[in-house]
Amino acid sequence: MASIPSPLIYDILIRLPVKSVARFKALNKLCCSFIRDAHFINTHLKSCAAKEGDNDVCLIVSCMEHRNLHSTIHFFTVRNEHAVVEYSPPVSLDSYKVLPSCNGLVCFYGLHGGVYVCNTSTKDMVKLPDIDAQGFRFLSCGFGFDESSGKHKVIKILDPPSLGIGIFSMGNGSWRKIRYHIPSFDFLHHQPPVFAGGFFYWFSTTFSIVSLDIGNETFEAIAPPKSVSDKDQCKLYLVELRGELCLVDFDFELDQVSKRMDIWVLKKELWVKLGTVLHPSEPIHTTRPVGFKCNEILLHGFIKGVGHLSCYNLETGGFRPLEIQGIPSQYYHLTHHVESLFPVGH
Repeated sequence: MASIPSPLIYDILIRLPVKSVARFKALNKLCCSFIRDAHFINTHLKSCAAKEGDNDVCLIVSCMEHRNLHSTIHFFTVRNEHAVVEYSPPVSLDSYKVLPSCNGLVCFYGLHGGVYVCNTSTKDMVKLPDIDAQGFRFLSCGFGFDESSGKHKVIKILDPPSLGIGIFSMGNGSWRKIRYHIPSFDFLHHQPPVFAGGFFYWFSTTFSIVSLDIGNETFEAIAPPKSVSDKDQCKLYLVELRGELCLVDFDFELDQVSKRMDIWVLKKELWVKLGTVLHPSEPIHTTRPVGFKCNEILLHGFIKGVGHLSCYNLETGGFRPLEIQGIPSQYYHLTHHVESLFPVGH
């Protein structure tokens, strides 16, 4: 190994899958220094994402198992409709919400306020410290990446709103608070904040969409598409698709018996209609778009009370069910995923 030039070693490592690269940490100091370098980690992530594209979609599936006084959260990676157990860490007994994967890291939080961040590929996990605040109610969490600082950030929505929002930067080790002084920015908690393109987004109590810039930590209000201004806000849903904020409108019950959803995407401060999903026979109001596979939208949710994953072709209007082999429960969370070497240490 000593006779191999360092640039060649770097070039070899950057082309390997995450799990293969991780094994080289123990080989020698040079490999270890490469693998822990922030520039190498970012370059490797971009290389993995470019190889994957829309054809070879990797999904991360999570489901809970509760026994006695503890819980276990099982993470599976899914390729070509086959699930493989990736990581099964034990956690404190609670009911958990899993947030979308971000740069290969997965954040999940419990109803009692415990927040975890893990890398399912390297099998590392941390539990974040509790936020230092008295007399508050914890509403929700968001998870994203600040490109300006190179750090992942977790936000906690607190109640009462006068307490503001808790922000935890991975690597700094402590929470701090930022406040918004406009009542219309209060959190409407029927879904967690969504992270897309450097911003957190959530619905406010006054029907606007609040954006929080993850870098400079400033707030703005965004009007939803005009076509949804008179609709039931609890039947609107925000989601990130291909790095962009999308709004999903399910409020078509009178005409379509919940068989329809319209998807809007925010492009340069303008809402553009991405398409309409129309199921020929079943209600889809508990189904959510989770990603793309070529020109098809991946939809996950429940149809007739049973967990369901399908693809919808925006061009032909056809549905195609996906049957994932190896998932022990029909009650699971699913998100698009790219494996990475990002550390979780705080």
